[in-house]
Amino acid sequence: MKSKGLTGFQLKMIGLILMIFDHIHEFFNFGGDIPVAFNWVGRIVAPLFMFMTVEGFIHTKNRKKYMLRLYIGSLIMSFGNFFLSRYFPRTDSFGLMNNIFSTLLMITIYLSIVEYFTKAIKEKNIVNMIKGVVLFILPVALGMIMFMNITVPGMMYLLFTIPTPMMVEGGPVFVLLGIVMYLLKEDRKKLVIAYSILSILIMFTGDMSIKGLLFRNYQWMMIFSAPLFYLYNGQKGRGMKYLFYVFYPAHIYVFYCMSVYMMNVLGA
Repeated sequence: MKSKGLTGFQLKMIGLILMIFDHIHEFFNFGGDIPVAFNWVGRIVAPLFMFMTVEGFIHTKNRKKYMLRLYIGSLIMSFGNFFLSRYFPRTDSFGLMNNIFSTLLMITIYLSIVEYFTKAIKEKNIVNMIKGVVLFILPVALGMIMFMNITVPGMMYLLFTIPTPMMVEGGPVFVLLGIVMYLLKEDRKKLVIAYSILSILIMFTGDMSIKGLLFRNYQWMMIFSAPLFYLYNGQKGRGMKYLFYVFYPAHIYVFYCMSVYMMNVLGA
């Protein structure tokens, strides 16, 4: 008997489809012809994959391999972005920065730290509590140090290989959302409420006019991921764990190369 709601596979497929629309706008709107609605639906995507990454972290049989896959994906995207941007530049100032793998990896790193710190609290182990706090601060401090020394030879390559909360796609906000998803994993209603509140708060980080909220400051639209979280039935669904790892970089680079061709060769 099938469970009601949506499986993890179905949520990922929704994310993949909406991601295509989002990236069509990102790569091909240099002429201003792509509807902004393509970006609207795209705000749903990252939170969906963050939600499924938290689920994957909880249920995977081997967390080291799970995190290693994300790290390898992050490395491939970092060096791929650098190579294409440098040797196949567009005619505008567009920078190829897409790398959600780094964000998802950073979330799993912090979830590991949260687990370590939580265990230390339960065991009333003061030394491990202090270690947990240091581990929590360390990635942020490391990122700030690397950023302040960005002009040092080789530092750019170090930034590619060592993701930090300040430099990943979505920044500390997305990492925080991942932690919230983990902490409220046992109570879906509280998760949806907390996530919705954080999404609404994002409205106040930019232009609050109607035009601003619809055409510039529309990251708040990620709130529409919340119903999908609630509909998740806890089932994995079809097993195609490498689909996202392959499809994400493949379509990014195909779209980028197509946009370079259109701008450089066709003069679009």
